[in-house]
Amino acid sequence: MSFVNQAAFNDPRSYQMAMGADLRTSSAIIGLTGQVLIYAQTGGMVNPTRYELQPGAIVLRFGNASRRAEGVAKGSWWLEKPEFDKLFAFAQVWDIAIGMAMRALCLVPPEWSEATLLIRARVTEPLLAWRGLANSVVTPAATGGPMVRMPHQNDVSERRLYQLFVPGLAALPQIMPGLRVEQEYPLEARESVRGFIYTV
Repeated sequence: MSFVNQAAFNDPRSYQMAMGADLRTSSAIIGLTGQVLIYAQTGGMVNPTRYELQPGAIVLRFGNASRRAEGVAKGSWWLEKPEFDKLFAFAQVWDIAIGMAMRALCLVPPEWSEATLLIRARVTEPLLAWRGLANSVVTPAATGGPMVRMPHQNDVSERRLYQLFVPGLAALPQIMPGLRVEQEYPLEARESVRGFIYTV
């Protein structure tokens, strides 16, 4: 079977990015001769595994409304419909906005996404993805000060959510082939951060 993002998936950097590695050399630890010794780790997945998305599968993604649906769909991080349903139920049980539920379960601080747009897309051709549970997040706060720290809670079943990292979508000339955006849902920016606490 051929996959439209096979080359991007085969690139070793896709696995590193799924693991949460920041591949910018400006954030890496550099050796005396200029070689990268280690990349910064900023979240990502625990033990990503190869996963196939078949045509007809429904996937959802949060992003910034300023990028519009087509721009958000070029991103790599997605949820399958059953995982999104779990996220939605979590939001209802705890009476929080869907954007804030995404932050809690997918471990996405405000520094990474405004979460002002939710898109629903359908897979139109086979795609390869990395699949795994969220890893703990440690990243600089946008306003300076202490680092943002979000420990994973994968040992709590109601907070255990599998995510997908689909490499190569941004390199495709258009969303088709691969994905077709079916719906978009604007989200309120304030609600997507209401209740988010920066701890020291």
